[in-house]
Parts: sequence; C-alpha cells; structure tokens
Amino acid sequence: MKQVFMMTFLIGMMMFATSCFLSKPVPYFKGGLDTTQLQNITIPDQLIQKGDILNITVYSDNPEATNIFNQAGGVPPTGSTSPISGTRGNMMTTNSTATGGYLVDNAGNIRMHAIGVLNVEGLTRQQLEELVTSKLRKLDVLQNPYCIIRHTNFKIIVLGEVTNPGVFTIPSEKASVLEALGLAGDITTFGRKDNVMLIRENSGKRSYYSINLTDPMVFASPNFYLRQNDVLVIQADDKKPTASDQQMMQALTLGLTVVTSLTLLINLFR
Repeated sequence: MKQVFMMTFLIGMMMFATSCFLSKPVPYFKGGLDTTQLQNITIPDQLIQKGDILNITVYSDNPEATNIFNQAGGVPPTGSTSPISGTRGNMMTTNSTATGGYLVDNAGNIRMHAIGVLNVEGLTRQQLEELVTSKLRKLDVLQNPYCIIRHTNFKIIVLGEVTNPGVFTIPSEKASVLEALGLAGDITTFGRKDNVMLIRENSGKRSYYSINLTDPMVFASPNFYLRQNDVLVIQADDKKPTASDQQMMQALTLGLTVVTSLTLLINLFR
C-alpha cells in the first residue's frame, strides 16, 4: 500500500511539474466568421519603395527598336517568352542575358535609357507603367509602346514564435498575414495570436501595428495584406518557459524517472 501511494505521489508530481509549463493553444477567429461582412475586401496596391528592384519590360509593334529599352535588366530571364498576348502587334521573345532590374535608389529614383531619371517612390506599378508608357510615346521612336512592370525582390520577414522564422520572397507580389505565417510554419503553441506586431517602413518612417488574429474581422483590417519589406514579430505568451525553466524541468523529470525506476526495481526484487 505504501509503495502504491509513493508511485501515485511521484506520478502526480511529474504531471504537476509538466502542467506548469503547458500553454493552451489559442484558436484563430474566435466566435466564427461573418461572411456577409467579409465578402468584398479590397486588396491595396503595393507602393514602390527605396531599395525595390523593378523589372521593366518594354513592348511595341517594332520589337527591333524596342530592344534598346530592355538593356538595363528590365527584361524577362534568358530564353523566356513574354506572357502578354493580344492584338497589339508582334510580341517579343527575349534572349538577352541581362539580369536584375532597375534599383530604386535612396532618392526614390530610377534611370531609364532615353527617358532619364524617374521619381518612382510611392507610385503603384500601374501608375509607373502609365508614366513610362507616356514617356515612351513622347519619344516617338516606338509604335504603340507599352510596358509591364514587376517587383523582383518582394519579400517579407517573419520572426519570433513561429516554426521556421526567416525572410520569404513572394513571387506573386501579394501576401496576407496568414500566408506569411503559413510560409513560416504557423505560430507555435507559445505564440500570441492576439497581438502580432507588424513593423512597416514607408518613406523613411517606421510604423508599428498590432494585429489580432483571434478577431474574425481581421480580414477587414488595412494591415491584413502585407507590403514589401514588412516585418511580422510573433511574441511569446507569459507561459513560455525560459531556458532555466526548461533545464529545471528536464532535471526534475530525469530525477523523478530515476526515483520511479528504483522504486519499481526494489519492489520487484523484494
């Protein structure tokens, strides 16, 4: 009877010590989703920032003359074919070895052949496409010119209590907070879903926002969709054990395991 009491006591101690460090997972979107309020969500346009690398590809009805505008790396990769189709003349297949793109400098400018310096910071891709196209038409050297622009270094950073923190490049140039967390392997058990920190830089100014992923209306938040170079920081809740707590827990578990094993052996050979 005494041995049974001792075993029960030891097992209870182990369960109590373990429970002290357990954190109950917090669900996303408490209370369910009201889909009637979230059907029509506008995705904000990305704004061009300093440090962006832009792929600017120029097209026209005379592709030979167009080649000179695609020398600065604003062309698709080697051997690729333009994805554009339609009735605006012959589309050009690019075999140039040029890579990279137009880097937006610290003044928010890029420089294009024959066009010169363009201040692009704060513009959307569509606005810049319209600006470049209008400049090309004024040069009067291309027939029906237009251009296609893409970011080549659209990236976000996810840090803190996620499975795989890191820097992630987004090929689609569009990512929500949930997509970013999916890339990072989701929030860990000890991560806070109710207070995700978003750090965003715009025109040299750094702003901080709090995102509550337990609120179903997060889909309507202006910060739900991320911008270039956004940083998400997932903070740990109060129940996450420190390094010393984890060492103590390991030592306690090991000690209780040894004592339990010795007790069983003594009772076995008695």
